[in-house]
Amino acid sequence: MRKMLLALAMAGLVWAGEPTDLDSLFRGNEYKPVLNNSLRDTTDVSQKAVSGKGAAKSAKSDGYYMLQFEAVADFDAAQRRRAQISASTGYAIQVVFDAPFYKLRGGGWTTKKAADDKARELSAYNINAFVVKIK
Repeated sequence: MRKMLLALAMAGLVWAGEPTDLDSLFRGNEYKPVLNNSLRDTTDVSQKAVSGKGAAKSAKSDGYYMLQFEAVADFDAAQRRRAQISASTGYAIQVVFDAPFYKLRGGGWTTKKAADDKARELSAYNINAFVVKIK
């Protein structure tokens, strides 16, 4: 019986391995996911080096982009959600009426790539948003 318990204990230690993100949550640590750089850029690095246009294009403004979080039909519900989203993101959320919905938008970027990066970062925290071009 003791040999069996000792074998089970050893198997449990081997199986446990490295602590996971869930283990850090149980210890009271905040979960902050690390974004992989390959998610940010879809252009091949060698192609950028050959063309030389990658850096020049990213520095140039191609419009004005915002994140749209929700579209709600009820004004009171839109105001409640605006307060909740503002508290969770830290952005000043605008309520824009575009019949028949009140659209909740926030942030502001001059490049689509920067706005996409922020939307991807927020999705890691279970905050859904998509990029809309304003100008």
